[in-house]
Amino acid sequence: MTAISTTRQTLWWLRLGLVAGSVLVLATALATFLGVRASIAEVRDRTAPAVLEVSLAKDAIVAAHSAAVKAFDAKQARLTGPSEQYEDEIARASQQLTQVAEHNAAGEAGSQTLRLIEGLLPSYNGFIGQADAHFRQDAGGPLTASNLQSASDLLTAPQNGILARLDALEAAQRAALDQQLGARWLAPVITVLWAVPLLLLLAALVWTQRFLAGRFRRTVNTALLGATAACVLLGAGTALLLGIQSDARHGGAALEQVVDTRSVATAAAAAWARWTLAQVLTAQCGIEGVAACGDTVTAFAAGTPVPPALPAPPQSPVDEAALLGPGLTEPAWNGILGYGIPVLAAGIGVLAAGGLQPRLDEYRFRARREP
Repeated sequence: MTAISTTRQTLWWLRLGLVAGSVLVLATALATFLGVRASIAEVRDRTAPAVLEVSLAKDAIVAAHSAAVKAFDAKQARLTGPSEQYEDEIARASQQLTQVAEHNAAGEAGSQTLRLIEGLLPSYNGFIGQADAHFRQDAGGPLTASNLQSASDLLTAPQNGILARLDALEAAQRAALDQQLGARWLAPVITVLWAVPLLLLLAALVWTQRFLAGRFRRTVNTALLGATAACVLLGAGTALLLGIQSDARHGGAALEQVVDTRSVATAAAAAWARWTLAQVLTAQCGIEGVAACGDTVTAFAAGTPVPPALPAPPQSPVDEAALLGPGLTEPAWNGILGYGIPVLAAGIGVLAAGGLQPRLDEYRFRARREP
């Protein structure tokens, strides 16, 4: 009677443990799946575009400045103003900043920096417009030089210039991207959340089958074998999330590499625009040289060395869809995995309970017949 009661109690606890384990595996695997899916969507739809758009805005502003300086240098400004390219690039910069505002992932600090940049851009545009007006009316001169100098300072001031603030905004967006790709649901350590409960459940299923085989002299319990197979299949399916996490991190790294490459080219273009502007200012100050335009212009012209490298060719347009796609696009089978996790976890619980129920019924029947 004692042996019967002990075995029946063991079977009862095994059934409860396996069902509870299947519920735990369902909760952890499904939470991991939904968390990874939501995190990648956040990176794909918000953070990664913000990083790229800040870079493109910086590129557009430098391209606009270069186009304006070249127009003054070639005397084309008397006919066409700062040039059509300048107008196009300024419009592109404004558009990119609007998109950054929509996707900003750097919180209130990022929004504040963005508002400052959007406030400085019209002032920069105004200085270029005033330089153009004086260039047309007075055939150039100190006023043209002064306004061009003010525009350049507003753009390139080391601490508070537009480019410096764009660099700070880009750094904030990239910090948010790195944090999302390396922490929370996309961190490699998140594997422990679903792998440990699943391995424990698998070990419990194997131990239960060995226990039944030893106690009842039956080698295979079909239901428990099916539950074990479902557990292995669930583990293999959930392990696919490791590949999705890895692809997301690689996609983020590829994006940052592209941004770094464009930043180098943008910095080189800005350096050449600065040097060309120094030549324009010298020409605008007349035969007396830059001293006729004041100390600020003199210091600018004297402190602008020739850039060490030839100007890079214009950067090719960026295919945002192609750049943000690899590694950040949800796989087609991801939806199937979302349905498969609850189905397999529920199947494990049902099969485990069903596989142990006949043995429990058998011991209940024996207990009733015991004198």
